Parts: sequence; C-alpha cells; structure tokens
Amino acid sequence: MVFEEIMINQFLQSFTNPLLDIFFQLITYFGHPLIWFVLAAWLFWLGKEKKSFMLMTVLLFSSFISGALKQIFARPRPTGLIALDDLNGYSFPSGHSTLAGTIAGYTYFSKWMNKQTKYIVILLTLLTGISRLYLGVHFLTDVLAGLLIGTIIGWLISKYEPILTNASFHISKLREDSILVIFFTIIIIIDLIIPEEYYGAYAILGYFIGYLAFKQTTLNKNLALKQPKQIATNFIGGTIILGILGTSAYYLTTGLISQILFFTSGIFITLIWPTIISLISKNEEKQKIETTLKKSKKQKETILKKSKKNP
Repeated sequence: MVFEEIMINQFLQSFTNPLLDIFFQLITYFGHPLIWFVLAAWLFWLGKEKKSFMLMTVLLFSSFISGALKQIFARPRPTGLIALDDLNGYSFPSGHSTLAGTIAGYTYFSKWMNKQTKYIVILLTLLTGISRLYLGVHFLTDVLAGLLIGTIIGWLISKYEPILTNASFHISKLREDSILVIFFTIIIIIDLIIPEEYYGAYAILGYFIGYLAFKQTTLNKNLALKQPKQIATNFIGGTIILGILGTSAYYLTTGLISQILFFTSGIFITLIWPTIISLISKNEEKQKIETTLKKSKKQKETILKKSKKNP
C-alpha cells in the first residue's frame, strides 16, 4: 500500500514548478494552527470572544486528537520524495488535514455560517489535503484519515456549540460549568504531554486560563470599540506584540523560556491585551470628559464676560 501511495505523491510532484510550489506552500497554511490562533486573537479583540473561544476549541481538539493518534500509530513520513516542507515527527494522521477538516466540519454544520463561506472552506480544505501530498510530507491515507477525523471533530463541536457558548465560566456559576472546565482541563493537560503538540499546547493553555480570568471581569465592555481609529490602533498594536511573542517563542528560544513565551502569547490574547485596551479606553474617555468640561468652562466664562459688557 505504501508503494501505491508514494506513486500518488510522485504523480503530483511530476507537475512541480516554482509557481505551484509557492501556491501549495501557501495553501497548506490553511491547516496550520498559526493563522487560526491569530484569527482567534483578532476576533477576541473585536469583542467577539465567544467566536474566538469556539475557534480555539477547534484548535484544541484537533491538535489533541491528531497528536495522540500520531503517537499511537507512529508511522514514519514518506521517503524518497522531494520534501518541500520541513517537518519532523510522525505521519499518520496529517495534522494539517485534521485541522482543515475540523474547520470545514465545524463551518459546514454550523447554522450561522452562510453557504458561500461553507463552499470556500471546503475547497480550501481539499486543497490543503492535496498540498500535503504535493509537498511530499504525507501519504494519501494520512490525508484522508485527517480529513475524515477532522470533519467528525468539527461536527461534534458544532453540535455542542450552544452548550459551550452559553456557559458563563463565571466563578458564581462555576458549579454549573464545572464539568466543562474539568473536561477542558484534562484535554489540555494531555495535549501538553504529547510531543507533537508540546509547545503549541502552552499557547492554548495560556489562552484558556486568560479566558477564565477574563470572564471574572468587566473587560468585555471595553473590547467592542466603535471608533475606527481605536479599533485600528488596538488591532495593529496587539498583532505586533503577539507576533513578537510568537516569533521569539518559536525561533529564538528553546526549553522553559519558549514554553513561558508560548503561554504568555495565549494569555496575552484573552487577558493582558484586553486589560491594556481597557486602560487605554478609560484614559481616552477621561480625557474626553476633561476636554468637554474645559470647553464648557470656557463657554461659561465667555458668556459671563459678554453679560458684564452688555448688562
């Protein structure tokens, strides 16, 4: 079976050229956690914390299932091919295909998604699967299994979305949400142990710890900013800082420091940056009030002066 599968990779790679190489190297990022992690951050900072939470739930369960299965099957990656993606670790199932399949499954079965979005996501998911074969890092069965497993995960998450989004995660209602909190805690802890997901799991851990802390505050009132300038400033500023944290964690450091930076990048999304946004927003409101009071005072003084001149 391995020989027949390698032939499929070889057939796809027979069309290799610089443009196709770039195309599939870009398309494969649809199944990479990075873009979805950043998107989750953007959604959160725009005041859509529930959608952000669901997206991170997709990432968590996709990484947990694919990472655990890789350790169980321990299938080596294809050899004798042109590897256009620098990867280590095991091959089955394809992590990129699993995540893309989970995104597709969740999107397709979610009632609030429009048909056009669903079709675009399905197309990108299929192209992601093909990209893993073209790039020479997975067998066909790795990709098919990843897509199937991911679709099932996405369907299950969409099915239980009402329960997840209706949970307050507030300390006053912790008893009601205790099963969810315990369940997520167990999954995250196991995810931390899996070598395939080791570092990314720290970012996910930071995100959810920050989310729980966020739910105990009133920070959400200051996230839904209305002024375009405020939105742009906070959006760009947050993205730059998150980029620095992520880049440092992934490329510049290793070991404990890298783990801390990954964890910090997660908690930065849900707690640190919202707190900074809140402080900036409050400061701007204070300045506006002070400016308004000064203008009002000047107007009163002008009226008094005029009334004195013209009794």
